[in-house]
Amino acid sequence: MVDTLLNETLLMNGTNGSLDNSLNGTMSIHEQSSQCLPSWVLNAIGVKSVYASDIAVAIVNILFAIFAFLSNLAVIATIIRTPSLHAPVNVLLCGLAAADCLTGLVVQPVYASWRFLLHHLGEPCRLVHLYQASRSLPFLFVGCTFLNLAITSADRLYAVSRPLAYRTAVTSRGMAKIVVSAWVVWIIYICLMETVVPKAIYEPMENITLTLLIIIPVGGHILTFLAIRTNNRKILCATHNLQHATLYKRAKKAARDMAFYIVATLLSLVPLVILLNFENSVIVGNLLFPWAATATMLVSSVNPVIQIRRNTALRKALKTVFKRTTVE
Repeated sequence: MVDTLLNETLLMNGTNGSLDNSLNGTMSIHEQSSQCLPSWVLNAIGVKSVYASDIAVAIVNILFAIFAFLSNLAVIATIIRTPSLHAPVNVLLCGLAAADCLTGLVVQPVYASWRFLLHHLGEPCRLVHLYQASRSLPFLFVGCTFLNLAITSADRLYAVSRPLAYRTAVTSRGMAKIVVSAWVVWIIYICLMETVVPKAIYEPMENITLTLLIIIPVGGHILTFLAIRTNNRKILCATHNLQHATLYKRAKKAARDMAFYIVATLLSLVPLVILLNFENSVIVGNLLFPWAATATMLVSSVNPVIQIRRNTALRKALKTVFKRTTVE
């Protein structure tokens, strides 16, 4: 899916600056038309409509990259500097914010640079490493986001199903170890895919991997809300344990908040899903796929807004940390 995201089928006539209606230039992301870059890249150079679109794509990505980096960094710093926020669920929020922060710091600038320099560098073959990075990095960090959401879905299911046991069994330190370990395993897996996996099975493996990363958090949150529906009356009405009811309410609210992140992330993929049915269309391939890629990366700017808007404690702590920093 990410290959398709970045494999804008640039079927252009590079000599007259108009769209080429033939499909002869279509190539797979792994096929090379020259010693360095595929033909759909080389044929896009000099096409005015693609140039104008790519300039706009670069500007949008850079502006939102700055916002994504700063806003997610503020969320991470606030959680770290506020002891009352040192809870397992907020460790998961830090993991999500870290992935989004790195998207703003690395992925969006790399993608913007790739689209911009394609039209301004006299020797396109010098961009081969930037081209490869623009393919690999989104896969890496989109995967990190969904990996965090998958861990979160399991965490929330446990929290709403057994709130008292969850409180004693799950700690912030333990959750941090789980998140870090998952990231390390994921990075190793991506490195192996990029260096060891044969080209013939690379794309099927990538699609299967991302499909699992989507299905697991979505399925986990569906099970979580089914558990909430089952336990609502039993815990809130039948029990006389006030602590049990309070913990359950907190876990239920956190589960609902996390659902917003999943919805936002899935919505960011909608343009890609729609365009996949028209990937052989000249106009779609040349002018719309870069914007679909951008929409996917813009979720890194949306998530911190959701966190601050939905989490009252985080919002108050953010104001306190900001005032304290300003005074110092």
